[in-house]
Amino acid sequence: MNTDTVERLPRISAMQFATMITSGYIALGIFYFPRQAISNAGRAGLWSIVLDGLITWVLMHLIFRVSRLVPNETLTSFAPKILSKPVGFVMAMYTIIYHFILAIAAVTLFGFVLGDIFLPLTPTWVIVGSLVFTAVYMGWGGTAGLARTLQSGYTPIVILTSLTGLATSLLVRHPVLLLPPSTFPVIPILRGAWQEYIIFIGFQLAVTLYPFIRNEQRKQAEKYTYIALGIVIAILVIEYEVMIATFGPAYITQLRWPLVSLMRILSVQGFFIDKFGLLVVALWTIIVAGFTAVRLWCLTHDTMAMFRLKGALAYHIVLAVSGFALILSSTVIPNAQFDEMLNERYLIPAGTFYLVGIPLILLPVAYFRRKTVKKLRTQTETTPPPVG
Repeated sequence: MNTDTVERLPRISAMQFATMITSGYIALGIFYFPRQAISNAGRAGLWSIVLDGLITWVLMHLIFRVSRLVPNETLTSFAPKILSKPVGFVMAMYTIIYHFILAIAAVTLFGFVLGDIFLPLTPTWVIVGSLVFTAVYMGWGGTAGLARTLQSGYTPIVILTSLTGLATSLLVRHPVLLLPPSTFPVIPILRGAWQEYIIFIGFQLAVTLYPFIRNEQRKQAEKYTYIALGIVIAILVIEYEVMIATFGPAYITQLRWPLVSLMRILSVQGFFIDKFGLLVVALWTIIVAGFTAVRLWCLTHDTMAMFRLKGALAYHIVLAVSGFALILSSTVIPNAQFDEMLNERYLIPAGTFYLVGIPLILLPVAYFRRKTVKKLRTQTETTPPPVG
């Protein structure tokens, strides 16, 4: 197959890549924000958020370097060829399980939030089932279709959320707390950064999504992803400042979902809906559905690569089975407290280990096996992206 034919296949643009990467991490842990940082570091929890952003930038840079080793193949496909089949198998299984657990954590948490606020009489599994069904539908059309859906539906919601965040500045009761903290307690800040890192650990989907970018836009895609990360950090900092100046640090530590509590008291008089903040919370369903769709998409492609499955039929079967398994698995989580405990004890360590471990393992080995990497890159220069 010649290069021209490959380039005519549906790939995603740089902006679509950045949108999918951002939607693949921002929805996780946002409802707890910023309770963990404030519980550990008080007002200095602001530095925990900034530290998380800096760490994510570094790890994102390393993950992109890993993806550039063999840019036309996913990590699950090329890792066994650079390392060994047993090590590659373990890495692939870790990636697949990681995607799946991230999806469980996100959908169950949102099921509890939505049920608590809007649908108290509805079983959580019904909410989760509807959310997962929507995510499967979003991913059914494949990569290009999912990217367009996220770009058209996700971006306006993010803009609306950002404007709502600025409107919440009207709720500030303690303006003096808007001043940046003058102290820098290292250990509490590190603890806060560790627990808040649940928001960022999902960006590793780049190792699966990278081959689907248009070849000539890959550098631009990385640039847009860094810019999106900067915007996310800025929004989180603004929301942090508004919440701590509205509720005070002591009260925030007592709230289950501080950001949702802030939205609950937001009232825009004379607007078409008085409790505008609650409308925004409801619209976050789109963001969580996008997160779930991206996770299921990654899970499907990594599973197909691992077991050498090909074709649209295989893609649809694996996607549907993954969605059904996600609904069943989410019923194991009994409540939001248990979900948060699993995140802190298992998901954050596992995700951080993955983000740090993959570059530390692959990049040194790839350096000493440069000929093998070059051969793989040459062999896959004209390889089209997988179906789906």
